[in-house]
Amino acid sequence: MAISLVRLALVAVVSGTLWSLRQQARQRRAERAQDKPVPEQTWEGEGGALPATGSQTGPDPASLTLP
Repeated sequence: MAISLVRLALVAVVSGTLWSLRQQARQRRAERAQDKPVPEQTWEGEGGALPATGSQTGPDPASLTLP
């Protein structure tokens, strides 16, 4: 009987610890998701091109050599 009570207590402590750790991890993930800023993109007609489109996809002018 004493052994079964010890096992029950041990299972209860382990279960409570795992539940607490999962809650803390879930809270940290939610905080990180809120901290990320939305990346700002501008269009060519509004002061700049998008980061990976248009003339920005070609080689740098300095790397081109004329024959």
